[in-house]
Amino acid sequence: MSLARVRLILWALVLIVGVTATIFTLYRQTLPASETVRFGGDFELVSTKGETFTQDDLAGEPTMMFFGYTFCPDVCPTTLYESNVWRQALDLTSEDIKTVFVTVDPERDTPEQLDAYLSSFGEDIIGLTGTPEQVDEIKSKYGIFSEKVTDEDSSDYLVNHTATLYLLDENGVFAGTIAYGEGKESAVAKLKRLLNIEG
Repeated sequence: MSLARVRLILWALVLIVGVTATIFTLYRQTLPASETVRFGGDFELVSTKGETFTQDDLAGEPTMMFFGYTFCPDVCPTTLYESNVWRQALDLTSEDIKTVFVTVDPERDTPEQLDAYLSSFGEDIIGLTGTPEQVDEIKSKYGIFSEKVTDEDSSDYLVNHTATLYLLDENGVFAGTIAYGEGKESAVAKLKRLLNIEG
């Protein structure tokens, strides 16, 4: 067999493999998306106004959602303060983006306690609490970790918890995160992408 014929056969095989791979790729794209881990889901809590708040109430505007508690000494007040700074930088109101604070300490964070605490950071922050079972349910669905930390010398306790702020789109679907301590420029850029703000 001549060298030219061998080369011709090899090129033909390369062509066949390429066409086969292309057809396979196009076929896979027509298949239903494989099942992925669901983020979020159904929940029912009570707001600082005493009203029922469910996953359906997340729809309408994009949301910044944070899990914390009112006795938190550092992470929660810092995050709430910074979220206001980011909103002010983009001149955003509650009609542009919701801020939702979900307690991980329902035993102490009543609607009244939450309302008094959150009012220090703005009048439009939505505070949510519920029974321990209801809070455990939403924590599970949003992948939130929390645990009580007791001090032998005190009857009080702190709560270690996930410090990430979640970004949800106008349908309540996960759209990203802002890490605790993340720089203002980066956080504002993420909000601009969430809200489709140019520049």
